[in-house]
Amino acid sequence: MKNILVVGIMMVLLPKMYAQPEYARNSMSLMVLDFGDRHNGIIFSQFPSLQPPEKFFNNTLQHPVIPTAGSKRPVSAELPELLQYIPPDYIIKLLQEQKVAQQILSIWFNRQADGSYNVDLLKQRGLYNANDNDFMAASASKRGQSTLMDMGLKLVNQSYVLVYDFFDVTTMEEYYDSKAIPTKERTSNGYKAKVKSYLFRLDFSEEVASNFFNYYWTSAGDKDMTARAKAFDQASFKWVHVANQRVESEMTQFNANQIASLKKQKSNEELIHNLLVDVMEKVTPQMEARNDAFRVKAMVSSVHPISSKIGKKEGLSLDNRYFIYENRQKKDGTIYKKRMAVVKVMKVADNRQVTVGNSESSEFYKIFGGKVDNMGMYLEQKNDAGLNLFLGYALDGMTGYTGRMDFFISKFMGGLVPAGKSGKALTSLLVYVEGAYDNREYTDLSDDPFEFTRVSLGIGKDIYLFSGLYFEPYIGYGLEFTNWKVEDEKLSFETEYAEGGLRLGLHISAGVQLMGSYKYSYLFPTKVKNESTGVTVTYDNYDDFFKDRSKAGFTAGLRFMF
Repeated sequence: MKNILVVGIMMVLLPKMYAQPEYARNSMSLMVLDFGDRHNGIIFSQFPSLQPPEKFFNNTLQHPVIPTAGSKRPVSAELPELLQYIPPDYIIKLLQEQKVAQQILSIWFNRQADGSYNVDLLKQRGLYNANDNDFMAASASKRGQSTLMDMGLKLVNQSYVLVYDFFDVTTMEEYYDSKAIPTKERTSNGYKAKVKSYLFRLDFSEEVASNFFNYYWTSAGDKDMTARAKAFDQASFKWVHVANQRVESEMTQFNANQIASLKKQKSNEELIHNLLVDVMEKVTPQMEARNDAFRVKAMVSSVHPISSKIGKKEGLSLDNRYFIYENRQKKDGTIYKKRMAVVKVMKVADNRQVTVGNSESSEFYKIFGGKVDNMGMYLEQKNDAGLNLFLGYALDGMTGYTGRMDFFISKFMGGLVPAGKSGKALTSLLVYVEGAYDNREYTDLSDDPFEFTRVSLGIGKDIYLFSGLYFEPYIGYGLEFTNWKVEDEKLSFETEYAEGGLRLGLHISAGVQLMGSYKYSYLFPTKVKNESTGVTVTYDNYDDFFKDRSKAGFTAGLRFMF
């Protein structure tokens, strides 16, 4: 009996001491400001088809365009264009005039034509939002799944509106005209746009919810339905400004007379739709970075491999980055979170259904950090750009100062992996472009040093052996060139090469790695051009001129992850 009592006390106290952050699904409505700018017509005709990301409930508004035609954007002209945001109060006034809060609440509470409400959608979304932990807790309660349905009410307070302002929208033809580009160089058609967006949250706190149910709620047949409906329509709800975002987008295609053009040209409407989607995809990471409520959080459910009960419902995709935290307590009782590891997604579960307590888990691989357990640790979404920058020096062979940019194409290959299947073979797959410079003397040829420049591009894959330690096989193709002045003549050397090798990396922090690499290059015949006569001669052996540059080489340096 005593043991049971202790366990019971611990179950009550531990959640309070080490309460884990909860992630609840947010809802999103998309709107756009109409200042009467050029090309607004085609943008607004396509705007209703734009959808928020799958991780949001979609509160689609019947009239998403906010008319402000004839008005001037209320921004400070003396500020740089980047800082000229519309004051939040101005947009809030427009949201209130458009009764946007009423529209959103009418969606949440399924308002009927007669003005009555019901909680059908609220229950449905509450059930869909619930995870396995919620389901088990609800199952242990007296009310069972009704508890999950009630969870829908707190989701109303997480209703967001994203208001777009498209400005400086131009067609490619207008762009060419503005730059006075000759007709023969006008190869593309389509659109370029700059977009500022403004994120707001509807305040539906407990006090607001209480007022809503006390003064506006009606059920079918209520005698005071008309009066309450009028009061609801005239009410003024509070909006909270969350963040501003700014992005640029370009959606173009080659003209029909170009060799690389599509067989069937996309219509202007299709190009604008694709531009809108591109803008949404660029804005979302900015919102997630600036708003804690948008970042997915979930408990670690198992550790071999590291797993969690999140998936497509939360917008998870291949090689998304997550930090693993554990809550700690200071001597003064303050709770803080300590980062334990950094992981990336290798398997995405399709959990887009109401949970029954046994949802499939998504799986992760660790790239940095210490031991992970499922005794209270949790994951939190931490978006990365998928870019690496390497700076180092090649010690042998094609020596020189070296810089390389890596881009993880694996982030865009999730569609190749069926839901619920491991995509480990595609994780950390990258393309790279590398450049190098070397100033080196060959006294048998010239008293002046030679300046070598080279560039290469290729593909590689990071394969993690242990936490923080990985190797990367890679292959690529490059070009090295230099000049040689012989008396009054100038000779230009160009040597193409295929390269392959192995990089070994060690994390010294979550975003910085110490890296060394071994590279072998297969050099193709060297082309030597006499700049005075224009004559080009091909030589088979690069070492005939520059001894040892065809040797295998070693490179060392630091790689920075962004």
